[in-house]
Amino acid sequence: MATFPSLTPNGRTLGLGDYPQLSHTSSSGVSVRFLQGTKRVQQALSLQYRALTEANINLIYDHYTAQEGTLIPFALPSEVWAGYSSVPISAVDYQWRYADAFSVEPIGQNRFNVTIELVSELT
Repeated sequence: MATFPSLTPNGRTLGLGDYPQLSHTSSSGVSVRFLQGTKRVQQALSLQYRALTEANINLIYDHYTAQEGTLIPFALPSEVWAGYSSVPISAVDYQWRYADAFSVEPIGQNRFNVTIELVSELT
């Protein structure tokens, strides 16, 4: 399993997802939910990188290509969680995959802003 490049993001947004559940509404309109698992699913992580060099963009691009885009899940390095005293999403329980193709914005001579959207998967 390939690990995401060891680059510390300038910004990060984490959505904690929800527990898997099945909802049923009876003919009388009463709604009930059934818990389908004990681990959250569809957690979302948005990474923002500012003023990356072309070499660093190529690290991300090569990783994206190796993971066949959004297909193959991967681990995240500790650099992605820089600033947390403990990692909020366990690497034992979850892997990540690209939610979509990432975007690159050129901002100057050989510098780029990059936004990457990831989604969690249970291991």
